[in-house]
Amino acid sequence: MTTRAFKQSILASVVLSIGLALSAHAADAPTTPAVTSVQVTVAGKPALTLDAKTFAGLPHEEVTATAHDEPPSQWKGVKLEDVLAKAGVSLDKPLRGRQLASFVRVTASDQYQVVFALSDLDPTLGHTQVLLVDQRDGKPLDKDGPFRLLVPGDKRPARWVRNVTSIEVVDGDTTSRQ
Repeated sequence: MTTRAFKQSILASVVLSIGLALSAHAADAPTTPAVTSVQVTVAGKPALTLDAKTFAGLPHEEVTATAHDEPPSQWKGVKLEDVLAKAGVSLDKPLRGRQLASFVRVTASDQYQVVFALSDLDPTLGHTQVLLVDQRDGKPLDKDGPFRLLVPGDKRPARWVRNVTSIEVVDGDTTSRQ
């Protein structure tokens, strides 16, 4: 066997060994379970599981928005305030008192979280447009879904949460009531 053939044989063995080791490691790696619904929780109310069927029954809106250097896309989803209303949080009257200390925490499958003051969503105060979307350019979301949070008015998409798994309304009032 020539020196060149011997070196090629050794190199092929090393590459094959590395490939086998990597595939064994990948097989042992934990997988993230597929997200199929969003859990919406509000203190004192029954939890709402928002699956595709429940989501389809809510009023939808379409917006054109873009993130980073991507071309604008057509997004379709449900206003976050409508999702909260389905879970028992009504924003049809102006917030007052301790409600003004409440906030909404949105969590992704990778544990990325963002918060919004409940007053930011109140139509008489902040009225920030926030959508929970399930379609982009007329197609279901792929790696970013099935549900993604979209905040079209943000200058940078840091609050555009991919793979949303939970939405919680949290009472942030820290004063003691007597």
